[in-house]
Amino acid sequence: MTSPLIDSDIVQIQLYYAFNKIAIFDNIKQSKYLKNYKRRQVMKMPLDMKKFWETNPECLNLNNSIPRVPVSITLDGDWICDFLKLDNVRYYSDFEYQQEHRLQCSKITERELGYSILPEVDFGVIMDASIYGGIVHYESNATPTLKPVVNDPAEIDGLVERIDQANLLDQGLVPLYLEWRSKIKSRFGIELTYGDGMKGAATMLGQVCGITNFLTWIVTDPEQIHKLADCWLRTTQRYVKLMRRETNFPEQLMPGFSFYSDVAGMLSPSLYREFLLAKETQMYDLYAPSPGDKRFYHADYHMLHHLDAFREMGVNQVNIDPYIDPAQILAKLPQAIVYGQIPPTKVLLYGTPEEVMVCAKRDIEQAGPGKHLVLCTA
Repeated sequence: MTSPLIDSDIVQIQLYYAFNKIAIFDNIKQSKYLKNYKRRQVMKMPLDMKKFWETNPECLNLNNSIPRVPVSITLDGDWICDFLKLDNVRYYSDFEYQQEHRLQCSKITERELGYSILPEVDFGVIMDASIYGGIVHYESNATPTLKPVVNDPAEIDGLVERIDQANLLDQGLVPLYLEWRSKIKSRFGIELTYGDGMKGAATMLGQVCGITNFLTWIVTDPEQIHKLADCWLRTTQRYVKLMRRETNFPEQLMPGFSFYSDVAGMLSPSLYREFLLAKETQMYDLYAPSPGDKRFYHADYHMLHHLDAFREMGVNQVNIDPYIDPAQILAKLPQAIVYGQIPPTKVLLYGTPEEVMVCAKRDIEQAGPGKHLVLCTA
């Protein structure tokens, strides 16, 4: 989940602690006195923010020795629009407006945090599901959504037939994405790639049907939802293959795959296993076939009840569930890398700087010395 504010004091407190905590876990030769001294001094030590972010990519390579705890902050369209008080409709539909304000916002974040916001194609969370034909609904004060494609279980057969025959590069927002991508390459020299991950099955089926309908029909019309889930897998395999090819995705350099699926947490373990587990596993097997390849799962909802399934699926990186702490995740997924676990609203948005630091300290200590943590919001 994205960081919801730019209070530089609060963000820097997270970074101070992460920057210096390495003295506690990775340099075991240091004395207890020095470790405690580092803890006491952490709020007083100056931090070169530019150098911090220059070093951070090295820290994120957890297969190697790292100089400190890595940190992840994502400041995307919903945050940018709120911070700059922008018109969401224009931001998500007007290329010039979007890039102008990303660069404007970047000047502020670079000054305050040493953090850059780069040119990007940002359609919010709807591009993947848009290939099924949902009409985009824009609002001036919110991220765009998709109108449901089917409003009755009987309509699923027709959708499946249509999407199986469609050229996915011509569907939904994909042509606009490729157009904007080309503009960014020619104007900024940045070649964007696509296909590292996508919305998970539950979230996409919720976008296609409407979330309430999906959660209802999975119980009342399971045969139709099975058909739609089968279609999702076929379509996803085609879609990712096409988008990777079209954007020159570096598969050899970036093995792995990611799912983003808040709605998965709304399913019981039995429903998730019956309808979706095998299908999402097939996507992991296709794009993360080797031991150590990234199998990442993100969900902003209660997910503790799915961690046994994740272990079976080989999920090894998670950014999930702001209601639990790293110890609860690692008890079920002992080999996983946890992206978290600072609660984004209760603590980062509404908490004090001291409360943010306490959470960061808790997360680092619970994760321990095995490089199981990337410090960020849950």
